[in-house]
Amino acid sequence: MRIAKSKVWYASAAAAALLGTAGIGGARAYKTVTVVDHGHRQTLHGWGSSTVGQFLNAHDVSLPEGVRLSPGPDTPVTDGMTVEVIHPKTVTLLDGPRRSALETFAGTVGEFLQEQRVRLGPDDRVDLAPDTPLADGMTVHVQRVQRRVSVKQQTISFQTIRQRTDSLYEGQQKVLTHGVEGLLEETTTDTYVDGHRAGQTVERRVVRQPVNEVILVGTKPRPFTLSARGVGSLVIRRSLTVVATAYAAGGRTSSGQPAAPGVVAVDPRVIPLGTKLYIPGVGVVTAADTGGSVRGNRIDICVGSEAQAERWGVRTITVYEIE
Repeated sequence: MRIAKSKVWYASAAAAALLGTAGIGGARAYKTVTVVDHGHRQTLHGWGSSTVGQFLNAHDVSLPEGVRLSPGPDTPVTDGMTVEVIHPKTVTLLDGPRRSALETFAGTVGEFLQEQRVRLGPDDRVDLAPDTPLADGMTVHVQRVQRRVSVKQQTISFQTIRQRTDSLYEGQQKVLTHGVEGLLEETTTDTYVDGHRAGQTVERRVVRQPVNEVILVGTKPRPFTLSARGVGSLVIRRSLTVVATAYAAGGRTSSGQPAAPGVVAVDPRVIPLGTKLYIPGVGVVTAADTGGSVRGNRIDICVGSEAQAERWGVRTITVYEIE
């Protein structure tokens, strides 16, 4: 409220000098006080040893309710003093969805929030820095931030891998490694500002890696039984079609044993040395020799004479690997 000029007391300089020479002490000296209100300056003159409040009251200076004086009303009056009338600032506080118009003497945003006992959560935000000077008409926005976290898990399927092996017969299977499902954890964080959803983040983390299942699949031919004249029942491991020639007995085989009927020369990459074979019309023989011309699916049968070898000639036959 502005102070009316009619409230200002004036006294002549001569009166002031006369009273001063009359022996009035400093405590009761004539004083000049300047009152500043919203930049408007008023000068008051008078006697007394009163306080600022009493001095203004004696001059019928009425002040609006809620204002402050600087210096305060209990401060003793001194000559030449300037008294400032401080009006509260009107500040709008947006605290989340709540809006309040408040009067305050706080100097900064931080002081204002402390004065209003505004407590901030770990994720809450204020749109102005705490040291921002507070001004009349300013709006301070406290954003209330909430984070809602949900966690869910889902399985990760394992793969089934089939490996061929000759350690098992055809049609046989064996689980080498049992499959184990993996586990994926998905964390979803929804962010709400002043009650409204403002964003979402999704984080995925593999908690457990899947373990693939490994199954062995047999490729080894299954043995079967064959009845042969003169040798009885034979257990056959596999059959093999070969080109067969013959050579006369004599000397020694590549494995060191005598080259005699009952021995055949083979390619060890196809028929391992030491393998027992049944040749129809010949009988049971042993793969115990090799030859420079015996390559791949070829065998050379040792017979008793050159004549027998010539009679045999070259034939395509089926031989049987037996146990």
